[in-house]
Amino acid sequence: MMRRWLLKVLTAALVTGAVTAGWFWPVPGNFVYYLSWRLTTRAPVATGNINFNGAQIHYVTYGAGKPVLLLHGGLSNRLSWFSQVPWLVKAGRKVILVDTRGHGESTLGHTGLSYHLFAQDVIQVLDKLDIAQTDIIGWSDGGIIALLLGRDTPQRVGKIVAISANFDPSGLTSDAGAGLQVEAAAPSGGVWQWLQGWWSGAGEHYPTLASKIRHLWRTEPRFTQADLQAIHAPVLVIVGERDMITLEHSAQLAQWLADGELAVIKGAGHSAPVTHAAAVDGLVVAFLQ
Repeated sequence: MMRRWLLKVLTAALVTGAVTAGWFWPVPGNFVYYLSWRLTTRAPVATGNINFNGAQIHYVTYGAGKPVLLLHGGLSNRLSWFSQVPWLVKAGRKVILVDTRGHGESTLGHTGLSYHLFAQDVIQVLDKLDIAQTDIIGWSDGGIIALLLGRDTPQRVGKIVAISANFDPSGLTSDAGAGLQVEAAAPSGGVWQWLQGWWSGAGEHYPTLASKIRHLWRTEPRFTQADLQAIHAPVLVIVGERDMITLEHSAQLAQWLADGELAVIKGAGHSAPVTHAAAVDGLVVAFLQ
């Protein structure tokens, strides 16, 4: 079983790497280390699913100790945290990974998608695992979900790291906003769509998932200043210097939070946890400690 999984992952990684080699550098070393860690770690591992609101939500946990929940971005999956999981486990944390509804090994269900629904899914997983409170590291959509959890269920949240997250669609750069409109009108198909379907976990259902997620990006979230000031958990806002979220928007987010601080990663775009993992990990270590 493990060999088949490893072969599948390695093959897909090689194909994706060949197509997007420029984007992946210097990722290969981190990914190979993650695969090696997966094959050799003796950290406790648990996997499971919860059924909620018409969908099956998949989760994986590694290690033991104080919990930290990792929430990935839209049209991605839990594997996107490969540069963070090994060191968090070695640091004595119980790492909880959740595949967002419709992503990875979680099913989409038949309801409309919203960040509020995603947050409800996460609470169901925490309840299943009997976790009363956890720190959260959220990337992009995952950061938005983390902020919602901080506002609506403050007793369940310790510290929050929100990476490349916006509190309103106006936070997207003009290029990113225009890109959403172009993608909505673009024809589907081809190798790139196959790669996106594989990476998101949606497979042949990727066009449906992508349409729903891009609609979400165009219309949500809608945090007000009062909403953000109601989040009392300490929040580290991380944004890439060349992110699709503007620096001004990220600064406003940090300022409006009751206990927020901002960190800008030089040279990074929207994929900083992968492309600038060392910088992100250093900030996370300092903040969570």
